[in-house]
Amino acid sequence: MNKEDLASIRRELKVNNSKLNLQEICSYYIKQESKDILCSEVLYFAMMDEEKKELFLKNFKKLLSGKIDSKTFELEFKDNKLGQNLTQKNMLDTLKTEDFRESTLKIVNKILAETCEIYDKDFMISFVRGEVYKSIKRDNNEIDDERAYSLGFFMGSICPIILPKKALNFDFEDREFKTSVPMNVIINTDAPYEGFMFPSFSEDAAETDKVVYYTQKENQPNQLFVENVLDCELKLTAEADKARFLEVVRDVVGTEIEPEVVSNIYTEIGRRLEVEAESGEVSLIGLKDMERILESSGIPTEEKLKSSFLEIMGAENYEFKASSLAPNFKTKSIKIDNSTASITIGPEDLKNVKQVTKDGIRYLMIRIDDAATLEGFDLVTEEF
Repeated sequence: MNKEDLASIRRELKVNNSKLNLQEICSYYIKQESKDILCSEVLYFAMMDEEKKELFLKNFKKLLSGKIDSKTFELEFKDNKLGQNLTQKNMLDTLKTEDFRESTLKIVNKILAETCEIYDKDFMISFVRGEVYKSIKRDNNEIDDERAYSLGFFMGSICPIILPKKALNFDFEDREFKTSVPMNVIINTDAPYEGFMFPSFSEDAAETDKVVYYTQKENQPNQLFVENVLDCELKLTAEADKARFLEVVRDVVGTEIEPEVVSNIYTEIGRRLEVEAESGEVSLIGLKDMERILESSGIPTEEKLKSSFLEIMGAENYEFKASSLAPNFKTKSIKIDNSTASITIGPEDLKNVKQVTKDGIRYLMIRIDDAATLEGFDLVTEEF
């Protein structure tokens, strides 16, 4: 699964889309403290009014948003070499069952038993089942709209419930100020705590041994939900993967490094992402790839890299995702800081940064093409 696979499904989640067929939507209102199901509702999507359809679709679309391995994760079921994982079997049954409400209620009870305590408010759990119709690609990658196939899926979303605040209103009829206590609560469908989609998809094919998981908190997947509700293996986040990659580099290079060398490393990784974008295949960086990247960036690896890689990663066959390692090349995503200052800079501009000393004093020097500003003033230029 890559970001284009997710985007291809996300694009179809819109009202009045002939390529989308949504069936039942089951929703449950949960009291956080007591874990009681206060109310449940089953509606057919086609029978909803347009505004309600829009709100639900916006919510489910959110589960397919965010950077992969930071907010959205493709996870494999535990101990599933022979396809015997019970949760996977139950999810397959949920796709086909005649009683969608009964199947989703089992998932709700599992959530209440395993992970309810982490939510700080009452919440709503909603499920939708449906299918997306996809056109077949010809050998020349052109779309053949006359031939299509369907991809069946179901999604689950957990949204916080916001209690409205009391307000002071003016009553024009009685000419006095009164307090207002709204009776209806608000379902925050814009910001689900977490959710999932089953199955995962890759190159327009369903992967029923995997599930897509979404978390509201970047790089902080809910371990209880992933392991106990979805019964999946929790994987390293993009942030953790990058930290371990840099730990290997630090072990090889030492604690000091030239900014230009870091720039070269990120440039090499950026090239791999360009190839990934063209091919659609996820770019992975193993031990040999890392050796080539460091060598071409001016870092001699010799035998140090292999021993560092094994010690930190625990296995010689571990592979990093290039997308997890690369900074954002379109923004000032690199941070340089110490106790005096903190600045951000674009990855490609790292080659213009130097740390120098003069008369025993350390300076940070950045080559710039135009004048720097301070509080709206151009800074005075002095000879160094």
